[in-house]
Formats: sequence, C-alpha cells, structure tokens
Amino acid sequence: MRIGTYNILGLTGYPYEESSSEIGKPGEDSNTAHFVRVFSELNCDVLALQEGVSIRTAQHIALQMGYYLASIPSPINWPGHILSKYSILESRVFSHLDPKQETPPFSRTSGAALLSVGDNTLWAVNVHLHPSNVDLRRQEANLLKNSIKQLKHTSDDIVVLGDFNSEVDECVHKYLVDMQFVNAMETVGGGIQATMDTVGIETHCIDHIYVSQSLAPQLHTAKVIRHPGFRHDGPQEKGVWVHSDHLPVIAEL
Repeated sequence: MRIGTYNILGLTGYPYEESSSEIGKPGEDSNTAHFVRVFSELNCDVLALQEGVSIRTAQHIALQMGYYLASIPSPINWPGHILSKYSILESRVFSHLDPKQETPPFSRTSGAALLSVGDNTLWAVNVHLHPSNVDLRRQEANLLKNSIKQLKHTSDDIVVLGDFNSEVDECVHKYLVDMQFVNAMETVGGGIQATMDTVGIETHCIDHIYVSQSLAPQLHTAKVIRHPGFRHDGPQEKGVWVHSDHLPVIAEL
C-alpha cells in the first residue's frame, strides 16, 4: 500500500501568476487534466489532500482517476479530500463551523475515511492544523487525540497524515507518539526532511505521515517527492512554476 499527503494550494500552482496561463483555474478542464496527471504520477493507493477545492471539482478529478473520494469541508475556506483506490465505508468530519468563534479549531480541515482493504479496514485521517496560532494547534491536538481514540473502536489500523503546520517538537506529535504512532520519515525515510523548500518559499518541515502501532512493522519506505514540477531551485523567472508550494510525502506499507 502506498499512501501520501499533499497540500495542493487550491490547485492554483505556485506562483499563480506564472502557472495560471498554462494550467487554467480550478474547475476548468485544463486544470483538472493537469492535476489528474500530477496525482497519477504519485501513484498512491490513498492520497490525502489539503487546501483543496469544491466537491464538484474534486469529484471530476476522482472520476477521471477511477478513485473513491471523501471530501472534508472547511469551516472557512480550506477543504480536504481523501482519494482512495479502496472503497470508502464511512467518513467523519472533525472540522465544524462555530458561530461563536471567528477561527474555530480545525479551521482548515480535519476528518477521516474508513477504507475497506481486503478483509480488513483502515482509517485514513486527514489533518490540516492552524498555520500560526500555537495555542489553537494545541486545542486541535487534543481534539485529534480524542477523535483517534474513538476511531480505534472500529479499527486499530490508522494512518494520520497531512499538513501539521508544525515540526515534530509540538504537542500533536508527542500525543501521536504517546499513542504508539510512528512518523514514517523518521522511521524508514532517513529522517525528517523539508516539505516546503522550493524557490521563493521559506523552508519548513511540516507535512507528515504517522502510522499506528499495528501498521508500523509493515512500513517499508518513505520519502519527500522532489521531482521536477514539484519543486524548483530557481531563480524565479517568468514561466517558472511548480504544482504547489508544498511537497508531497509518500510512504509504502
């Protein structure tokens, strides 16, 4: 099984000023065709996406790829999606609008899909934590911990993947380790690597894949995808663009 996570920047390409003339806008046929090729190149059985698009646009992509799709709404403007070669038995949403809070926990997105994998089931949990508010990320970490405890009533096989907007010293990572999850890059990928480092982008190591204790012995490889088209060393010139400001992270079980 090949699983991946990718913050797709709303399918705009980066920088948008250079990419838009070549791939068009999200929802347009040219844009859909481009990202069908991009996601197909990743060749994942399960691919979690952050900073997604409208459900209809995501559905068009999933249909062209022949994948099942679970879309997870955002209380503000950053939905998530889970593309899966495995059938989806159930999905849950953890990101909800709160009329009393301008920026509620999981203001980006968070949710899970229960996948049918052979004779077993597996939860794929897609997370996108707040980019700047550490206190809010701490709230999100507690909510995620409680949600995972509930998911375990259905299946012990769980992968948690997405844009954590934090490096591994923050509490969300410590909570996952306390629950016997392992970080794929730390375990079989040679260590944590930058997932934002293309030209014009400040370097960050914030996109991660964790697998539950039951799946850890099956971890085979993990890597950050740095192929042409996904990143560029620069200089930033006219006509130079990449698929997103983030890089995909892939793990194989």
